[in-house]
Amino acid sequence: MSNKRVCGFSLLMIVCLAGCGGGKAAAPIKAVATREEVMHHLVIPNAQIVWGAVGSTSTLQGVEEKQPKTDDEWFNIESSATTIMEAGNLLMMEGRALDSGKWMEWSKAMRESADSVRQAAKKHDAAALFEKGGDMFESCQGCHFAYRFTKDPNTIRSH
Repeated sequence: MSNKRVCGFSLLMIVCLAGCGGGKAAAPIKAVATREEVMHHLVIPNAQIVWGAVGSTSTLQGVEEKQPKTDDEWFNIESSATTIMEAGNLLMMEGRALDSGKWMEWSKAMRESADSVRQAAKKHDAAALFEKGGDMFESCQGCHFAYRFTKDPNTIRSH
């Protein structure tokens, strides 16, 4: 190998090491938004999209069925479910997690149920979306009853 190549290679290694902090550990991930902000800006609006996507309404004129019809509508539900999945991870981060026991279990349950919703949306399966959306609701409510409602027993809403 010529001296130019060795010098070029050495310079490249120095630049790479400098860019990687010279071998030092990267800055730790830090929770910036509060737990409440994650819930109100990520989870709640996206859960409402999921829960409002499929259902039946009975009127005097009969039963009106609602479900996504276009690829864009299905994609929006998939996107909302993906956001909720990742919010589950965010709620388990240091600085947001309330404990290492039940809080983590409920956060994982939300993440996993949102993944099931996402899979149903990918398949354009309205029946599975309805069922898995119900599972997601149960995971949210379970956590709310364990943590939120104990803080304020007069709270009757889920958000």
